[in-house]
Amino acid sequence: MASKRVENTALGVGTIRAMESHEPPEQRLFDDQVAEGFLTGVTASLVRHGSLRRVFRRLVEAAAPGIYGSVVCRTHLIDDACTRFPQVVIVGAGMDTRPYRLRAMSAPTPVWEIDLPAVQTAKMSAVHRTLGTLPANVRYVPADLAESSLSELLPDAGFDASTAALLICEAVLQYLPAQAADSLFAFAGGLPAGSRLIFTYLPEEVLRAPRHARRVRHFHWQTGFDPARLPDLLTAHGLTLTADLGRAEFESHCLAPRSRRLPVAELERIAIAEVGPPTS
Repeated sequence: MASKRVENTALGVGTIRAMESHEPPEQRLFDDQVAEGFLTGVTASLVRHGSLRRVFRRLVEAAAPGIYGSVVCRTHLIDDACTRFPQVVIVGAGMDTRPYRLRAMSAPTPVWEIDLPAVQTAKMSAVHRTLGTLPANVRYVPADLAESSLSELLPDAGFDASTAALLICEAVLQYLPAQAADSLFAFAGGLPAGSRLIFTYLPEEVLRAPRHARRVRHFHWQTGFDPARLPDLLTAHGLTLTADLGRAEFESHCLAPRSRRLPVAELERIAIAEVGPPTS
């Protein structure tokens, strides 16, 4: 049940990204043709037809106000933070298309995608169907991070812990127990100086607020963080917080430059942390 829920969530995010790629060039926040290739059946037809996209957008907004804006803005901001590193790890990769469309992750850069076994199977099928083959630089690691840690999984998959790395953990931490999230921070902080961790997180207030209670129960969200305490939490693991972005930044960094209006939910925030002490 858990894997099917996660797979459906990944498909929903992928659908939103494919829809965004049909926006006018001067308006769109990114161009993700791979995401549309991952879609099949009714969902693929929906994305291809403008009238159906508009209906779907209205339904999405009615069901979860601001979710479309949140997904496309966070995608844009995370894309921008993905500079070239010697190696990349995507935790909870879902239907993430970055290894197949961003130059920073193109061959020969090795990329490890980690997700639940059922999600990995669906992902590999989608990649093969869309690209005709599985890229040689991408390694797929099936795992449940509630039961296994990165320090246990990655060395056996060929990851070099002595080399700087980029770690991406988008829309994952809220689904993990606090101990698993802490383990992920510890692993990232133990990497060589200059490594970068990009992650999204739920503020603790979201988990406690009565207005979000139904959504928290539905998605089985478990873990959140207090933005005020996040810098100290990361420092304890050898990480320095360099950016913490929420709705205000989504609007000012992504939408305002394009004179675009989109409702944006104040749920997930994006944090960017570097390994090592702050630079003066």
